[in-house]
Amino acid sequence: MTVERQDLAAPTDKPARDAIRQRVRAYCDRETLIPPLSLEELEAHADRILKDSALEPEHRGFVTVLVGNEVWRSAVAGTPYERRILLLPQCLKSSAACRAKFDALGLLCEECGRCAIGTIQREAEELGYVVLVAEGTTAVAALLARGDADAVVGVSCLHALERSFRPLMAHAVPGLALPLLRNGCVDTAVDLEWVREALRLRDPTLPNARPDIAALRREVGACFEPAYLRALLCPSGTATETIATEWMAKGGKRWRPLLAVGVYRALAGPGGAAPETLRRLAIAVECFHKASLIHDDIEDEDDTRYGEQTLHRQHGVAVALNVGDLLIGDGYRLIAESGAPAEQVREMMAVAAEGHRTLCLGQGEELLLRRAPASVTVPAVLEIFRRKTAPAFEVALQLGAIGAGADRETRAVLAGFSTALGTAYQIRDDLDDHAADRVALSAGESRPSVLVALAREQPAAPVGPGDPAAGADERRWVAAEERTRQLLRQYEDEALRALRPLRQPALKRLLYRVAALILHQPSLP
Repeated sequence: MTVERQDLAAPTDKPARDAIRQRVRAYCDRETLIPPLSLEELEAHADRILKDSALEPEHRGFVTVLVGNEVWRSAVAGTPYERRILLLPQCLKSSAACRAKFDALGLLCEECGRCAIGTIQREAEELGYVVLVAEGTTAVAALLARGDADAVVGVSCLHALERSFRPLMAHAVPGLALPLLRNGCVDTAVDLEWVREALRLRDPTLPNARPDIAALRREVGACFEPAYLRALLCPSGTATETIATEWMAKGGKRWRPLLAVGVYRALAGPGGAAPETLRRLAIAVECFHKASLIHDDIEDEDDTRYGEQTLHRQHGVAVALNVGDLLIGDGYRLIAESGAPAEQVREMMAVAAEGHRTLCLGQGEELLLRRAPASVTVPAVLEIFRRKTAPAFEVALQLGAIGAGADRETRAVLAGFSTALGTAYQIRDDLDDHAADRVALSAGESRPSVLVALAREQPAAPVGPGDPAAGADERRWVAAEERTRQLLRQYEDEALRALRPLRQPALKRLLYRVAALILHQPSLP
């Protein structure tokens, strides 16, 4: 038997709902709330409203949803109708009379008039909405991940809205949530006046400030066109320059230069620095990263990268080391020749140098720890991640911020964000390398890994009658993997919490979006 939380029910009395909505709107008008806000933050504001307005605790969930709506109201109003999704629940249909069929995306309403779905769908589609009548957010999440929509209006019970909050928040997409008037998953009802008000919310004078990842990718991609790279990195046409330039042109998602360009664009807008300055900074960031990969592959004795032989397998260790060193020098040269003001160049050089130094310290700790695998602990591994992986993200973020003239407070926020993001990314990488780490550990070899450290910490699983030792070992690894996933969520949440002080909505939304893409897509090369 499922017991429903009392605070996850919407008031059935319309005057009561409207009165609460007015109180929430008045509160949010007094506050400066920069979206996205985490569920924890929304609930904290809801608790303040409940206390200040002497509302009953049973309204907590409803008030939380209303705060989220107010936070996103301007962003939704600035989004054209044709860039919005309306999500309706199937439980609005008449359970006794509905004749509609279903496809992979949900219910195909025949607009028979036996429920409100057909009316709402027709009005929304006339405005330009994409309408889905489906349970859950899987289809919506897929559309958002592809960038097919910039805002969501969702009708659902408060229980479903609570469950769907995290995946929708990860995309930093503005939304309005309209709770059903009764739960139960069958023959439910919704305030049609409220739905129509939400559907028609539009103010063309407000900007559609969505983070356009596709446009950023195109801008970054142009920086790595072979002809442009050759002009920058191969001025003398030597064999060494050619190898370095070809290595720079190879694959990868180029998240780090995208972060540099994206942060700059979010802070400075379409104007500001000359395109050539931004291009050189983006390429400098990738020079540092690609150099670290060359050195890392040598130190790890890896054979493949980008689906082909690593650079040292192709050209020998000595040549590969030299190319890596050349790329580091090119990174500093491009910053110096970027055309940015002298004071900014000085700041960028200092940030890059500190990041370079910290990365080497982290890599050094990892190499030394491999000599004593029995001493690998979770805190030791996390410290390596903080030093080895986070600096590349921070250098990218800081170069974009410095170029845009960001203040010290904003740069401090970016530093905290990059530390947590880099740690989370490396934990995710450990999960991706789970199988390889198990094989290496069984052979008496392993790299410092959170998953391996947690597996070692797990108490030996008891072996019952008929249960082979292999089964007990499997349970130990499964438990370690689950704890690693929990640690990943912890650091992902920490990265997003670090963004709370930001007062720039475009920057905050961008970083939410990119964090979700980095941590929930296939591994970065």
